Amino acid sequence: MPEAVKFVFKEHFDNRGLILKLAIVNMNKQTLRTSLGVLWLYLHDFVYFFVFVLFRILMAGSGEIDNMHNVVYLVTGLIPWFYINEVLNVGSASIKSYRSIIQSIKFPITIIPSIEITAIFFKRIPTYIFIFATCIIYGYIGNFNIFLFLYYTLCMLMLMYALMLLISAFVAVSSDFQQLFLVTIRVLMYTMPIVWGYKHIVTMPVLNYAIHINPMVYIINGYRDAFVVGDIPNLIYSAYFWLCVLILFVIGSFVQYKLRRYYADLM
Repeated sequence: MPEAVKFVFKEHFDNRGLILKLAIVNMNKQTLRTSLGVLWLYLHDFVYFFVFVLFRILMAGSGEIDNMHNVVYLVTGLIPWFYINEVLNVGSASIKSYRSIIQSIKFPITIIPSIEITAIFFKRIPTYIFIFATCIIYGYIGNFNIFLFLYYTLCMLMLMYALMLLISAFVAVSSDFQQLFLVTIRVLMYTMPIVWGYKHIVTMPVLNYAIHINPMVYIINGYRDAFVVGDIPNLIYSAYFWLCVLILFVIGSFVQYKLRRYYADLM
């Protein structure tokens, strides 16, 4: 495994310029032939956000969620989730989408998920303006902590890099796994505190612990801490999060290292 980790690190370091270059090229590929281009992405996010807010109001009224205005609670959870969700959908199939390149030329395959993850992040940077605007409108911007914001953004990127290193390899060689993973993504959002609050599970400690096993919950909670709550990261939960990232990265590196010679044949 140390050899696999070293190999992945070297491929990323040697091709860091290529990652950025291809990420920029890929930014607008999904909306290249539309008149509004990347603006469609932000329009989609706004529509989804409006629907979730309306759903929340119709189901539970317009009150607060965990002592936070429901609109602020939703936006601080949904914006990072929109990024995570797109990475899970697009990044997981990244190696598979580069099939023609892999089969025709020698290409550093382990950087492919990183290209997609970076491209999606660049494309979604303007969506964070929506969080700032919402917090300003509802009077929460005074609680904003830029260091927590940068820290949890780094956490989100590292988790996605580590996770996609592993998932993209399995998706590339197994269509059955891809279908299973897509089903998992569809229900994943509702297992995290994005549209619901913790007050519903405080009396169920087992369920509470089960929800926090998902390292993405650390990020969702972290963005609320950065923009509204202001709490510093819990040391034990932070250690657990980075342990998950490390384990995913090591296993993902090993899988990529072992499969790199067989992708062209398996796909």
